Amino acid sequence: MPAVPFRFVLAPLVLLLLLAGAENAAAETVWTCSMHPQIQLPEAGQCPICFMDLIEVEKESNDNRQSLRQISFDDRARKLAQVEVRPVVRGKAATEIRMVGKVDYDETRVGTITSWVSGRIDKLFVDYTGSRVRRGQPMAKIYSPELLTAQAELIQASAALKRTEQSGNEIIKKTASRTLTASREKLRLLGLGNGQLEAIEKQGKPTDHITLTAPMSGIVIKKNVTEGMYVKTGTPIYTLADLDQVWVILEAYESDLQAITLGQQVLFSVESYPGTPFQGKVAYIDPLVDNKTRTIRVRLNVDNTDAKLKPGMFVRATATGTAPKDPDKQPLLIPASAPLVTGKRALVYVQLPDRVGVYAGREVILGPRRGDSFEVKSGLREGELVVTRGNFKIDSAIQLQARPSLMNPYMEEAADPNKPLPQLFVSRLNLLNRNFAELSRAVHEKNSVQQAAAVEKFTDSLAGIKAEKLDNDELLSWKELSMLLTSDIILLQEAENDQETIQMYSTMAEHFSQLRRRFGLHDEAAARLGSEELRQKISPLLARYLDLQQHLAADNLEEARKDGTAIVSLTGAVIAGLRASGFDQAEAFADQLSGDSERLRAAGNLADIRMAFSPLSRTMARIVETFGSGGGTPLYLQFCPMAFGNKGATWLATSEEINNPYFGTMMLNCGEVRRQITQ
Repeated sequence: MPAVPFRFVLAPLVLLLLLAGAENAAAETVWTCSMHPQIQLPEAGQCPICFMDLIEVEKESNDNRQSLRQISFDDRARKLAQVEVRPVVRGKAATEIRMVGKVDYDETRVGTITSWVSGRIDKLFVDYTGSRVRRGQPMAKIYSPELLTAQAELIQASAALKRTEQSGNEIIKKTASRTLTASREKLRLLGLGNGQLEAIEKQGKPTDHITLTAPMSGIVIKKNVTEGMYVKTGTPIYTLADLDQVWVILEAYESDLQAITLGQQVLFSVESYPGTPFQGKVAYIDPLVDNKTRTIRVRLNVDNTDAKLKPGMFVRATATGTAPKDPDKQPLLIPASAPLVTGKRALVYVQLPDRVGVYAGREVILGPRRGDSFEVKSGLREGELVVTRGNFKIDSAIQLQARPSLMNPYMEEAADPNKPLPQLFVSRLNLLNRNFAELSRAVHEKNSVQQAAAVEKFTDSLAGIKAEKLDNDELLSWKELSMLLTSDIILLQEAENDQETIQMYSTMAEHFSQLRRRFGLHDEAAARLGSEELRQKISPLLARYLDLQQHLAADNLEEARKDGTAIVSLTGAVIAGLRASGFDQAEAFADQLSGDSERLRAAGNLADIRMAFSPLSRTMARIVETFGSGGGTPLYLQFCPMAFGNKGATWLATSEEINNPYFGTMMLNCGEVRRQITQ
C-alpha cells in the first residue's frame, strides 16, 4: 500500500473537529473513512478499501432537516472553520474592466497624394515628415511631357473653335466644340483646375509643370519621393493624416466582453499626461478573437483637437459596465468567494433564517462575474445569507456524512416498494415522466420549436408538483432532485448549439433517472420498446466489456487491447438497434456509445484504455439498466472515488468483489458497490 501524504492525514483531523461540533440530539454515531466517506460502519475499525483507521462522526437524522445538504456547526466548529456569511443583495453590477492598447491614426482620415501624370519631380514644397499642411496648399511641382502634349491639344482645339465660329457650318462648330471639351476634360483628369485651363487657353502657351495640392488638412506622415525622381501615374508622393480625431485600439479579454457595448464611453490615460483623463466612445468590436493573445480588439473614436494624443502612445483604459437604473430590474449579487463553481453549475451554502450555524447547500445558476461579485440568475433570494468563507470545509464535512456535495452530487437511493406515496403526488410524477419523454424526443430530433414547447410543459409540470404529504426522507429527496432539474432547465434553455444542448440534456437525463429510481417510476416506453433482438445484440457487447474490466484490473495490456478491438466491432450493431428501438433516450445512448467506441479505438496504452473505459462504463450501465442484456446473472455498479485525481469513476461487475480496473494491482480493492442492477 502506498504511503499516505501528510495532507491527507491532517485534513481528516480538522474535519473530525468540525463534525464533532455538529449539534443534533438525535444524532447517531457512525465510523467512517476520511478518504472514502461512503464507508459508514457502526463500530471502530479499518477502512476495507485503504485500511486507514476509521474516524468517529455523528450522523444527523433527517427529522429536523430542510435539505439533504444541511449541516449544523456550534460556535467552536464555526470558529475552527472560520465561517463568514454575507447577504445576497440586489444592486448595480457595475464593474471596472481594465484594458491596454495604443493610439492609432483614424483610417477614415488618412489621405494619399499621388502623381496624376508621369514625369519628373522638380520641386517639393514640403520636404520632411511631420509637417502640418492645409487643404489646397501646394505640395509638389512635376514636369511632364504628357502634360505638354495635352495642353497643345487644348490650345489647338480652342483656336479651331474660334475659326469655326466664322463659318456657318453647324456640324463643324459642334465637332470643334466637342474636341475642345474632350481636351479640357483630359487635362482636368491630369490634375489641372478650371482656372489653369482658362489661363492656358487665354495665353495660348502651355505650361511645362503641374502643381499638386493637399486634398485635406493634416500632418505629413510619409514622404515617398525626393526632388529629381521620375514618377509614373499613380505613384504615391505623400501620405497625410488628420489627427483632429484619432483611434485608440484596445485589447479586451473574452471574459470582459459582456461589460463592453457599442457607444459606451471609456476613460483612458497616457504616460505623457499623468493624471489627465481622456475619453472615447466604443465604435467597433472585432468579431474575431486573436488566437495568440486570446483577446479581442476594441476601437474607440477620440476627439484630439488639442493634439495631445500622438499615434503610437501606450494607453491604459477602464470601461465601467452599467446596470439597469430600475432597482427591481437590478441583478442579485453574491461575493465571488461564495460559489463553488463546477463548469456552468455552482453550489453555495446558505445559512438558514434565524438558525445561526445551520447551513444548507443550494445549486444556483450564475450570470457573468462583475468585479468581486457574481450575478445570480436562479437559486437565491435577496437577503439570504451565503457563506463566503469556510464553504469548502462545510462541503467536506457534508461529504463525510455521505450526503450530496460538490464532489459527489448524485443520489443513489432507491424507492422503498413497501412504502406507498400519496396518489396526487404519484399522478403528477407520471405526468412529469411523460413530459420528459416529449422533451427527450424533441432534443434528439433537434427540433427547436418542439423543444421549446416541451421545456415549457416540463417546467410547468415540475412547478405544479406539491410534496406536502411526503414523509421527511422523501421530501428531502424531492427537494434535492427538483432543485437539480430546475437548474437543468435553465442550462438547457441557454445552450448555444446542438452539441451543448445534448451535453446539458445528458446531465438532465441522469438527474431524471435518479428521480425515477428514488420514487419508483417505471419507464413504460422502455419496457414496451426494448425488444429481445436488441438485448441479444447487447449481450455479447456486455460480455466483452466485462472481460475488459477484468483484464484492466490485472494490468494485462495485450488482452485489454484485444477486448477493445472486439468492443469497437460489436458497438455498431448495438447502436443500430438503439436507433431503431424508438425509445426516447435511445438516440442519446447511441450517440454516447459511438463516442465511447471512438475513444477506445484510439487508446493505445493502459492509461488511455482506462480513460476510455470510464465513459463506456457509464453508457453500458444506462443501456443495461434500461433495456437489459438477456443475461440472468445480476450486475453490480461499483465506484472508485480516487480514480482520475479523486474525480471518481464507476464500472460494472458480475460480483460484489472489488477488482478495480482503474488502479489495477496497485489498489485492486479500492472501491465500493453502489447498487445492484437487475437485468
